[in-house]
Amino acid sequence: MKNKTLLIGIQGGRGSFNEQAINYYVEREGIKNYKLKYLHTSEKVLKALSKDQIDRGQFAIHNSIGGIVSESIIAMGRYNFKIADQYAIKIAHALMIRDDADVAKITTIMTHPQVLAQCASTLAQKYPNLEKTSGKGDLVDHAMVAKLLGNKKIPKNIATMGSNILAKIYNLKIVEDNLQDAKENYTTFLLVKKAGKL
Repeated sequence: MKNKTLLIGIQGGRGSFNEQAINYYVEREGIKNYKLKYLHTSEKVLKALSKDQIDRGQFAIHNSIGGIVSESIIAMGRYNFKIADQYAIKIAHALMIRDDADVAKITTIMTHPQVLAQCASTLAQKYPNLEKTSGKGDLVDHAMVAKLLGNKKIPKNIATMGSNILAKIYNLKIVEDNLQDAKENYTTFLLVKKAGKL
C-alpha cells in the first residue's frame, strides 16, 4: 500500500471531531498519501469498508463524559472488521447559530447525541428552555447540521453544537464555547480495516 493513496472513510463531515482525530492519526504515523471520505455515520463507514469502497474506517467509540457511542456499537454488531488502532483527542463544544440568526429566537439545539450527553449539565443550567435533539440519518452528524445551517437549508431558530472549527468553515456565529461538562473531555476513536486484509 506504499504507493497507493490510502482512502479513509470517517464518521463525521468536514470540520468534525472525526476529521480532527484522523488528522492527528495520519500526522502521528507520518502518512502523507491519503484521502478522506466523509461518511457521517458509523454505519456508513463499516458498510463502505465491507464493500471495499474504503481502505480504512474511523469512528468514535467512547467519550470520557458521555460514555459509549451507541451509534457505533449498533453498527459494529452488523459487520466483520479488524481494529487497526485506537487513539483519543481532547474535545470542546461550541454552540453555533446561523450568521443571520438572533440568539434570543433560538428554540432548538440539533447535534449528535454524544454532544448532548457531554454537555447535559451545562445545557440544563444555561439553556434550560431550548429543545435538545438529534437529526436522523446523516443529520446525526453535527458537521452536516452545521453545513446545512451555513447554507441556510435549516431554519434560523435551530442551533448546533460541535467543534468551533465548524463556525469558521460554514460562516456560523459562536454563541458560547467550551460547554462540555468537564474540561478534561476526551473521545476515543477506532481505526478499522476489513477482516483478513493487511
